[in-house]
Amino acid sequence: MSARHAETPHASLPHLRTVADIRAALRDGRGFPGDAESFEADLARALDTSTATDLHQVADVIKTYAGSIRAFSDPEFDDALQEGLDLIAEIKKGSQE
Repeated sequence: MSARHAETPHASLPHLRTVADIRAALRDGRGFPGDAESFEADLARALDTSTATDLHQVADVIKTYAGSIRAFSDPEFDDALQEGLDLIAEIKKGSQE
């Protein structure tokens, strides 16, 4: 994931106001591997189980993937991820001693 992110830096965050914006960003590779397909499946599931007066599940799917795109587009994301992985490795190492 980090290597892919480093190879495809994105200078600015895309507009994420509509479902079409999210689809376009995911098609452009601005999410994590598999996000484009997962978004479509999750959105379809949410639509199938929602009522006309309760679209909270749909909104949650949209917010989740918009957040994923924002995280992926953050230039500091890779460093933060690596810091977390290093911390986990240190904790695991300490528990084995």
